[in-house]
Amino acid sequence: MTYRLDFSLTQLLYFVTIAETRNISEAAARLHASQSAVSSAIQRLERQLGSQLLSRQHAKGVTLTPSGQLLLDDARKVLFQARTLKDHSSRLQGETAGHIDVGCCCTITPFLIPEALAGLAKSHPGLKVNLHDTRKPTELLRNGSCDLVVTYSFTPTEGRTFIELATPPLYCLIPQEHPLARAGHASLREIVELPLLMLNLSSDNAYKSYMESIFAVGGIPMPEVIWATGTEVMRSLVSIGAGFMLTHHRPLSLDTSDDRKNALVVITDDRPPLSIGVQMPKTQVSSQKTRHVIHALRKAASEIYAPAPRALLRPPVDVRG
Repeated sequence: MTYRLDFSLTQLLYFVTIAETRNISEAAARLHASQSAVSSAIQRLERQLGSQLLSRQHAKGVTLTPSGQLLLDDARKVLFQARTLKDHSSRLQGETAGHIDVGCCCTITPFLIPEALAGLAKSHPGLKVNLHDTRKPTELLRNGSCDLVVTYSFTPTEGRTFIELATPPLYCLIPQEHPLARAGHASLREIVELPLLMLNLSSDNAYKSYMESIFAVGGIPMPEVIWATGTEVMRSLVSIGAGFMLTHHRPLSLDTSDDRKNALVVITDDRPPLSIGVQMPKTQVSSQKTRHVIHALRKAASEIYAPAPRALLRPPVDVRG
């Protein structure tokens, strides 16, 4: 028996992208297609399925109708199966090719992802990664936008598998003039007289809870918290002695944009374990593409999150005078 489908995978991709962006022009930009082509494809899909999928509101974009809500999950499953089929065809050809969508927590992206993607481009040039840099990586798994996401172990894992990549040290950024700056290490008790600078990740309570647990383990009261919108703001506040910053990443630069100096020290206290790793849905079959991406991430993480040599932590010695 032969089944003839009137609609295409491209139409389903257009529909899912519109559902995620709630805006046809934004969806068209993401798809690298014209707005008229996307609109025509959706109108044709609605005729073929005999149901209105979108409610178009000129001022507010689009919303899904009840029929559109029903179609969304099925469309995502069909697109995932199509990607899996394409992966199988590449395996039959003895190569890994195609695209894979990878999400990453924005506080990890600048440190890990460039090195991992550079290595992947050398080992598997036919595999292209669509990177989604975000503050809420698990949302990308929940809505089907990504095959895997890179995040922290404190992120809820219900219904998902967590694959550890690295367990990084805990560092503290302090002003270069701080008495502990040349030691290369410090305990939390030695620095809590200053406020703690924390990145404002909106509703991410897991991040806040983990930071609180770092102090609770040592029986140290949680210091005053100053919330900041970005790492450049935090570095600037550190440099003038307004607070200290805890991080599991060696900053790409210790200094501020106007060249004020900071120093990085290793925190020596016992603390709750924290890992950086990959999350995937438990129901998702690991493909050749995901295995290659995870391998590239693990290789990059083993180099990036190795303990820093003390020479990289200490501020430069002033030889003037």
